[in-house]
Formats: sequence, C-alpha cells, structure tokens
Amino acid sequence: MSSLIFILILALAVFFIKQYNSLQSLTVEIKEARANIIVAYEKKVAIVNQFAGLVDKYGDYEKNIQLKVSDNFVEMARETAKAVQNITALANQFPELKADTQYGKFLEAISENETFISNKREIYNFQVKEYNSAIAQIPMVFVAAMLGFKQAPFFDPKNEAALAEFSGADPEAIKNLAKEGTDKLRDTFDKKTNAPKPQEPAEQPEKPASVEELEEQVLKQNDLGKPVEPEESKEDSKEDSKEEDKK
Repeated sequence: MSSLIFILILALAVFFIKQYNSLQSLTVEIKEARANIIVAYEKKVAIVNQFAGLVDKYGDYEKNIQLKVSDNFVEMARETAKAVQNITALANQFPELKADTQYGKFLEAISENETFISNKREIYNFQVKEYNSAIAQIPMVFVAAMLGFKQAPFFDPKNEAALAEFSGADPEAIKNLAKEGTDKLRDTFDKKTNAPKPQEPAEQPEKPASVEELEEQVLKQNDLGKPVEPEESKEDSKEDSKEEDKK
C-alpha cells in the first residue's frame, strides 16, 4: 500500500512540474511581448530626438528637445505623441519645413513605428489570451491555483502598473507546495523502510536424489524409532543363548 502511495505522489509531482513549466513558458512569452512594446516606444523616442535638431531654427518651438527613455511606455507614449503633434503644427506654420525631405522621412519613420507598436500590442494580447485560456481549463486551473498563477492583464496604456506587476507564479506558493510534497515523500519512504519484514518460510528438508537415498533415510528413521533395551536385559539374553548352545 505504501508503495502505491509513493508512486502516486511521484506521478503527481511529475505532472505538476510539467504543467508548471508550460505555464511558466507562457509567462515568459508575455513578458517578452511587453518588453518588445517598450522597445518600440524607445525607438519612437529616438526618432523624435533625431529630428529635433532640424526644427530648432523654426519659430518659437522648444529648442533642443531630448525625450528620455524609461521602462514606463505610457510616459514615453505621452511624450512622443506630444512632440510629434508640436512638430506637425510647426510644419503647418513653416512651408519650408514641411517641404524639407528630412521632414518627409521623419513622418515616414513615425508611421512605420506606429505600425510596429500596433503589431507588438497585438502579439502581447495574443500571448495573454493564450495564457489566460490555459489557466482556466481543467486540470490546469487547479495547478494554476496551487502555484499562484493569476490572470494576465490585456494591453491598456492607462494600466501600466498592472502590466508591470504581472510575474506569473507566486514564489511563496511554489515553495510551500514543494515543501509539503517533500515532507510527504519522506514520510512515505520512512514508513516503507520501517515496515516489518515478512517471515521467511521454514526450511524444507532436502528431497532425496535417488531411491537408494530414500531407503537409507527410512532405515535411519526405523532405527531411531526402536526402543532401547536396558543393559540387564541384554546380559540375560546372552546367558540364555549360551545355555542353549551347551545343550
């Protein structure tokens, strides 16, 4: 019985490890997709900063615009959108700026970057959908609950905190579950080790190898079964036999 329990616990451990690795892989893909969105906004910041020098000589536009790169893509999105809007307004005021080939390249780069950001958002939301769907299915839902996996948020520029906080499994839940499983395996192993051993069957006499050996064993048993005569009886018998010989 203890062996069956041990095998069952071991099978459950293997199952949990397999499901954990699957969910953890989906978690990594979500984090990677979010990182790609940040990279896309960083590229947009670089485009704006590169074009800033060209517009310094026009009107009262803010000189030496240098946007900062950060891990908060919401902030970068807000600042780059504001900068592009100001540059576009300035181009409408100055026809020579609008006719500049660098301005045309700037608009083209911004347009390509917006498409790039849109694609990265779609990839992120697809990964979130795959992950959320996985942890909602049986039996994965039980594994996710025990290991601390929670639903991932879809892309929302207004909810950057939730996107940044998503981390997948709860380390404490994994640690506690691993400890409980280890303790259970140890207890089962100790019970199996300390269990009383079954009694060995009594040794059976060796079977005779031939008929002669069997007859010899029977003779020995008969000799052992004969009654032992007392010494006096033996002497009387000898005397009687002598007298009979004389006659």
